[in-house]
Amino acid sequence: KQRTGSWKWSCSLLVRRRKASPVGLKPPIPPPSTTLGERKGPVIMAPVNVDPESKPGEFVLKSLFANFTLLSERKIRVIMAEPLEKPLNKSLQRGEDPQFDQLISSMSSLAEYCLPSILKTLFDWYKRQNGLEDESHEYRPRANTKSKNDEQQKDYLLERRDLAIDFIFSLVLIEVLKQIPLHPLLDGLIQEVVNLAFKHFKYKEGYLGPNTGNMHIVADLYAEVVGVVAQSRFPAVRKKFISELKELKQKEQSPYVIQSTISLIMGLKFFRIKMYPVEDFEASFQFMQECAQYFLEVKDKDVKHSLAGLFVEILVPVAATVKNEVNVPCLRNFVESLYDTTLDLSSRKKHSLALYPLVTCLLCVSQKQFFLSRWHIFLNNCLSNLKNKDPKMARVALESLYRLLWVYMIRIKCESNTATQSRLTSITSTLFPKGSRSVVPRDMPLNIFVKIIQFIAQERLDFAMKEIIFDLLSAGKPAKAFSLNPERMNIGLRAFLVIADALQQKDGEPPMPNTGCTLPSGNTIRVKKTYLSKTLTVDEAKVIGMSQYYVHVRKAIDGILRHLDKEVGRCMMMTNAQMLNKEPEDMITGERKPKIDLFRTCVAAVPRILPDGMSKPELIDLLSRLTIHMDDELRLIAQNSLQSLLVDFSDWRDDVLFGFTNFLLREVHDTHQGLLDTSLKLLLQLLTQWRLTLATAGKNHEHSQIHTVELLQSSTSLKMPAERGPHSTVLHAVEGLALVLLCSCQLSTRRVAIAILKEIRSLYMTIGQSEDDDKPMIEVMDHLCPVILKSFVSVAVSDTAMLPAGHHVDLQWLVEWNALLVNSPYDIRSPSHVWIFAQSVKDPWVLCVYSFLRQDNLPRLCPTALSYVWPYAFTRLQMLMPLVDPNNPVYAKKTGTSSSGDNNVTLWRNYLILCFGVAKPSIMSPGHLRASTPEITTPTPDSNVSHDNKVTGSPSVAWLLKQLVPMMRAESIELTESLVVGFGRTNSLVFRELIEELHPLMKEALERRPENKKRRERRDLLRLQLLRIFELLADAGVISDSTNGALERDTLALGTLFLDYVDLTRMLLEAENDKDAEILKDIRAHFSAMVANLIQCVPVHHRRFLFPQQSLRHH
Repeated sequence: KQRTGSWKWSCSLLVRRRKASPVGLKPPIPPPSTTLGERKGPVIMAPVNVDPESKPGEFVLKSLFANFTLLSERKIRVIMAEPLEKPLNKSLQRGEDPQFDQLISSMSSLAEYCLPSILKTLFDWYKRQNGLEDESHEYRPRANTKSKNDEQQKDYLLERRDLAIDFIFSLVLIEVLKQIPLHPLLDGLIQEVVNLAFKHFKYKEGYLGPNTGNMHIVADLYAEVVGVVAQSRFPAVRKKFISELKELKQKEQSPYVIQSTISLIMGLKFFRIKMYPVEDFEASFQFMQECAQYFLEVKDKDVKHSLAGLFVEILVPVAATVKNEVNVPCLRNFVESLYDTTLDLSSRKKHSLALYPLVTCLLCVSQKQFFLSRWHIFLNNCLSNLKNKDPKMARVALESLYRLLWVYMIRIKCESNTATQSRLTSITSTLFPKGSRSVVPRDMPLNIFVKIIQFIAQERLDFAMKEIIFDLLSAGKPAKAFSLNPERMNIGLRAFLVIADALQQKDGEPPMPNTGCTLPSGNTIRVKKTYLSKTLTVDEAKVIGMSQYYVHVRKAIDGILRHLDKEVGRCMMMTNAQMLNKEPEDMITGERKPKIDLFRTCVAAVPRILPDGMSKPELIDLLSRLTIHMDDELRLIAQNSLQSLLVDFSDWRDDVLFGFTNFLLREVHDTHQGLLDTSLKLLLQLLTQWRLTLATAGKNHEHSQIHTVELLQSSTSLKMPAERGPHSTVLHAVEGLALVLLCSCQLSTRRVAIAILKEIRSLYMTIGQSEDDDKPMIEVMDHLCPVILKSFVSVAVSDTAMLPAGHHVDLQWLVEWNALLVNSPYDIRSPSHVWIFAQSVKDPWVLCVYSFLRQDNLPRLCPTALSYVWPYAFTRLQMLMPLVDPNNPVYAKKTGTSSSGDNNVTLWRNYLILCFGVAKPSIMSPGHLRASTPEITTPTPDSNVSHDNKVTGSPSVAWLLKQLVPMMRAESIELTESLVVGFGRTNSLVFRELIEELHPLMKEALERRPENKKRRERRDLLRLQLLRIFELLADAGVISDSTNGALERDTLALGTLFLDYVDLTRMLLEAENDKDAEILKDIRAHFSAMVANLIQCVPVHHRRFLFPQQSLRHH
């Protein structure tokens, strides 16, 4: 039953809402100067109380209307504060405000039970908003051209408010009127809706105000309302339209009458034919026949064209679904009455643009025999117009062609083989001329060509593949004859993907192309097609009948990708110096644009189609490089393809992570800080997506999947013991990368590195980890943090962060801790490394990195990850060398600003510490070296990538020392201080190589000869720096290491070379005259500390063997 009392309630509600202003007046309007900044926060509105004693149905309806009035008022206030020029649909149409959308949908659901009440209440709200109490409301512009500026501005604002009210009113009507079929006794209310809508279709002569665009939008909205009403009350709409048209016909023809007629015709643009029951279908076409008669009679060109446009909008949906209905007499008569006249008119230049679509639609809804006997004439007209110089005409001809082709291939299913072959050849040779580099017409949406090929393939797959797609892709041609035709190749590849996808998903027949008309309310339903991303295998291609073509397509894509990478790929990476400070829109122009478009299509096709001829590492390297391409869209597509490879293919996971890690190390330098952070976030995203995939799918399918055998044989990773879990090696490699990144001077980079370590721990928890495997690095480092902090907390000063209670710190806290190391001459408690760092480095985080690399910490607990750190850190160090070495020509150019130069040296110092903490000795056999250290070098730009997780070449500590030791003589204190803490972190395995390289400097430092002041100061500084290096090495127990240190293996005495150095230094200090010189005080202090450290690190019962008796006199 209808709850008719609700509309009476709404009247009292609306009166209560407006008691502050007299009935019929508008609410106060904000001044035009109101800015967005003045209306932040929610709009305060008086709450509407709904009587809780109401019946349940009434309570729901009243509550809903209360919300509607509140939300509408809020929206109107926002609209009034916006610029007059802003289109209303940007703020009001469906999809802009989810809360309002939900409210309207709820009103639609309620209308199923009480549509009359809702309509009456809505009309009451509408009239009161417009200040009207009678039915005589004539929609008209308010602005008076004679008004003064202020008055005119106010009029425009009031007008905008009226239009916003109409917009909201129409939105609700469109939804609630869908329930008309459930309510038969609504004629009076429906007529009121129809009358109001048609008032909005009246032409406003002479109006040129700022609201013109919004008036057209509102008129279109009312046209949509009429379209909804016509679905169930068509006679009312028909009667009103014919009546209005008759009235206009009787008037003397003038520009005003012509424009009024066109406006009236546009009011039916959303009218749609009901295909069933047949009575409704016939009634609709009887009305269409009346309009057709008017079309034939009317002389005015513009009216004729607007009617043609109306017919097209109405007929395209019919053409998409019509089957046996083509035989219904009313439709047959409609087509026959119009066809000959429209075909004749379409050949005239002044009519062709408007009438080509109509001729097309008439053919599309005609009977089979009518179509086949007449379409070839119009088809030839279309083909000849494809080359028309007017791009609009060429576009219209192309769209006509692809609709006709849909009917020919899909609905009629072609003719005889010979006739069909001939017809298709003439069409394709015009669209895709053999030997041409482009298609005809040019500069058209490529999806039209793709659909044309798809329609042909539906019935003639072999013709579509061999005659069209192979030609477009240059498939099967020798490499020498290959030339890049981006537009043609893009169409060919997209067509193949669409055809294969449709066959695999068993989609059936493709739908008829629609007009692309969108509903002004925003209600347009766009069904987004979901394409398969899973690789199309040879077996699957065989099942869908495409195996004979597939191999050629894969080879073609390989060639296309290689050419594109050479022309618009590698050269347009954001790391390329030529791309710096350039805008993408300035670079992606001319010939580059179609190539970039093709590149996007090819990359998006991965992993659906894997190029034949390109190895896994090559493909991953290509995708990785494209993640830092100039083109935003290409970047995003490459990221998605890379992620798909990792997530969907378990046997690619190790390759993807190794490949992307190596790309990061080689291509994204530390000088590109923003790019580095973005790439690291992508790496983190890859790990996270992998974990989420495993968590969703479970572990069952993961157990047997490990790094492929060929990769293990040709790459450099540790030979994976049987006990290690799947993917363990690559995860440890990424941990190694994260440790390298923790050397960064940028807090943002270090944070991402920690997030990567945490994600790897989560992955281990998901995948499972064997007991014999190394622990996740983050666990080890978190466990070490409190001990490391305790070692230097006494010399650390921080203004910002208090230490957590009980020193319960983790890696995250330590990384973000903003503190300084403070040096005190009276500090006798701190170990040597803390003392020296407090003197020179000041940054507690660097001291933490130094401490993590002590032999008992990360080297012992995470050996697999650290085996990767050595080549990774070596690579990054080499990239920075030109920016810090004063003898390098690049140094002068790159360090223009002191801050960037300082940052480079600081980062270089951190890499030095890491390198020497994890370095492997050069004297190991090549086989042993390869088994434990992945190898990285930078390839030349033109070389083909041929690495798995290595490239030719190997990091060598001997070569590194030959680079670095001469820099100990540099004048820059910052450089030599960096070398001190770097060499001071040398691990015991490479200690002897360090001493061998430092030996000439040690001899030079101990020489005593007459020299000028400057040379003496330099020599004293060299002595001091060497002593500090050895003090750090003694503090770490490296010098006293029984296997690789400076002790004799059999006697445990200090070796001759080092003993001589200690003795000669002592003698030098004893012989110095100027004992109060500051530098000599420092030398004595560090010499004493070195000897003390050396003794301290030797077990008590071995200390008597350390120095011979003669060295122990005096001290």
